[in-house]
Amino acid sequence: MHASGGLAHCFEKGDDGKLTDRFVIEPITANSLECMANGAKTCFKHVYSLTLEEAAARNKGAFPPEFADGVFCENYDLRVDSCARTWMRPHPMENLLDLVPLGQLKSNFNYNLDDKRVLNFENVVNDDDNIKQDLSIDVYGRKEKEEEAQAAAAPAKQEEEDEMDSLLAM
Repeated sequence: MHASGGLAHCFEKGDDGKLTDRFVIEPITANSLECMANGAKTCFKHVYSLTLEEAAARNKGAFPPEFADGVFCENYDLRVDSCARTWMRPHPMENLLDLVPLGQLKSNFNYNLDDKRVLNFENVVNDDDNIKQDLSIDVYGRKEKEEEAQAAAAPAKQEEEDEMDSLLAM
């Protein structure tokens, strides 16, 4: 069974707030590799194709020397199995195996670090992040619809009140 692994250039935020380089060995799904081959930006410096057994063994010796500085990603075993399943589908089997042939290294993808992957980033959401939708910035036209509904209801309401007054006067 086929598997592909990549060396991702990531970052870790230190206690001082500075980013430090961190290279991570990650399995790559068939659709991700197809996107990379079509020119999508990626943080993967290198991609290597190997068998599922080699990838699952967590042996850096199975990877080329370019991967020596990398550490295996979190949940590596689960991710290897999941990624290997994406290679079993008909489209990848017929069209994508030649992108990085078995046992070969490829490094000519659109490597780009504009959008940095920070490994230890925590997104803490609180109530201050919520935006109150004020009618003054109403992009859905709710205020106009509300005013139209009130204007249409006003004559009917007046008629109803007049009718009630006439009934009570009797």
